[in-house]
Amino acid sequence: MKKQEFSDNEIQILGQKYGNLNNKKRKGWKFALAVAVVLIAIVLITKTIYTLVENHRNAQTQSLSVQLTPQPQRETPSETPAVRAFVELSEETVNDVPLRIYTPRNAAASLTLTEPDEADTNIVFVAPAADAGGNNYGIVGDFVLAGERLARGISKKGFCAIINQTVTVGVGDDTPLLDEAIREKGYFFRQYPIVKNSEPVFNRPKGKSIRRAIAIREGSILIVESRERESFYDFAQALSDAGVSEAVYLQGGVSYGWWRDERGVQGFFGTKKEKHLEGANYLIFTNKQI
Repeated sequence: MKKQEFSDNEIQILGQKYGNLNNKKRKGWKFALAVAVVLIAIVLITKTIYTLVENHRNAQTQSLSVQLTPQPQRETPSETPAVRAFVELSEETVNDVPLRIYTPRNAAASLTLTEPDEADTNIVFVAPAADAGGNNYGIVGDFVLAGERLARGISKKGFCAIINQTVTVGVGDDTPLLDEAIREKGYFFRQYPIVKNSEPVFNRPKGKSIRRAIAIREGSILIVESRERESFYDFAQALSDAGVSEAVYLQGGVSYGWWRDERGVQGFFGTKKEKHLEGANYLIFTNKQI
């Protein structure tokens, strides 16, 4: 085969193999770039979905906490605390709804299944908490007593958690406070939500009755009671307009309870049952040292 000759003025492109190698390298870089773009897109989409889920969860769950900090109690020769717990009683009328407001002072909160003793002067407030009903009069909804979970259920979205004397009132199907109450030997119960993020929550139960709720207003824990029979709608609206941030229902109607004022004078509400029902449970505030 005759060898092709080139003059000094001609330009020769050497070999097709070198060109093929460059093409393969360019295709490799394009493929790597495409893979990187896809991976980045997957990461961004995953992050966006996670953020949306978290935002939705946060929107569904709303709560507010208040730390109960009784003043330090000094020992005296008579072993009587220098500072004792009591309940401050006041009244307000909002939207033509008369309210009675109980504010525990220097008190520790807890739940109990034992019927409180009216003669126990260490107890300054008692009110039935979670509903009891269904088969065998069991407690309705998630319920934790000193770290022990006694009932399950989320038919009522409102909740109250008491953990290391931090009282949290909120609304939501799922809350880490339930597990924390178990872990920290705390307390937890569910009831109807009344106020969420300063807005009234309207519940299905109809009719009128004496209404009660545990609420948070301006950093204080309150128990609010209607002085007259009210609908859930009017009660929730009144609490919202009264400046309550969060509120969860307590048993209303003729449910029995009492309180003690600063002088130790005892007051009562509701009607006492002749028999202590199985599943009956109570929110109590006491003079217990923390």
